[in-house]
Amino acid sequence: MEPLKIWAHRGASAYAPENTMAAFELAVQQHADGLDITIHRTKDGEIVVIHDDKIDRTSNGTGDVADYTLAELQMFNFNAGFEEQYPTAEIPTLRQVLEFVKTHGLELNIEENVIFSDHDRAAISLDAAKLVQDHGLTERVSFSSFNHQSMARIKQSVAEIQTGLLYLEGLYNGEEYAKTANASALHSFFISVTPEMVSQAHNAGVRIHAWTVNEVAAVKSMIDAGADVIITDCPDICADLRDMDKDSRTHLNEQQFRARYGEVKSYSFMQSLYTKMATNQSQEG
Repeated sequence: MEPLKIWAHRGASAYAPENTMAAFELAVQQHADGLDITIHRTKDGEIVVIHDDKIDRTSNGTGDVADYTLAELQMFNFNAGFEEQYPTAEIPTLRQVLEFVKTHGLELNIEENVIFSDHDRAAISLDAAKLVQDHGLTERVSFSSFNHQSMARIKQSVAEIQTGLLYLEGLYNGEEYAKTANASALHSFFISVTPEMVSQAHNAGVRIHAWTVNEVAAVKSMIDAGADVIITDCPDICADLRDMDKDSRTHLNEQQFRARYGEVKSYSFMQSLYTKMATNQSQEG
């Protein structure tokens, strides 16, 4: 079995502005093996790296990404929440990130944001997959989505691209389901990952990528379960736990261990989901 891989969720986003080059550079320093990003398209057709439809949460601007050209977006400061540590941060393009991945020998997962988006993202993913192909990075770049039909279409379009199926709850014979979409991995919410399901998936040749794993106990659990990839806001915590032998991890004083690291600033999946649901209900009401 290959060693556990660590993918930095939006970069080292616990400590730096998410989905910026600063966060990606910090992830490399913290021994991440790869990055996990989300993409959107600008008004002038450029693919940029940002999680939300809107720039409100992560920048000093407002409005939809799709309503701005790349040049206009680059006038905003994408350092929200980290203004003191990072006085400036620019929105990166996918091309920039692909070059960064190539330079540092990283893996990259591009998540298709469908739950938190009001737009169809499938076409952007297909264009991004072709861009990955043009950069010669199909062996290092994968795509994932809650839209499993979209992942199947990417495989049909660019067969050598790796895909993963995102999901929340446990799947019955998930490894067999993954094969119906020709996916190489299940991107599992970490609470559903157990040693049994990992073993079952591995026996079928399917990888388990657990998200988003930040707490010490959860990281230990994913390592012990045999997950192939941990997607995390805190690459430093995960890397240090990965480097320990099993006995040291088992007898670890988690409180003392966690005290060695900085304050974690992250925008959780569940908080994002609640916010999106509240917004939708408000619009409907």
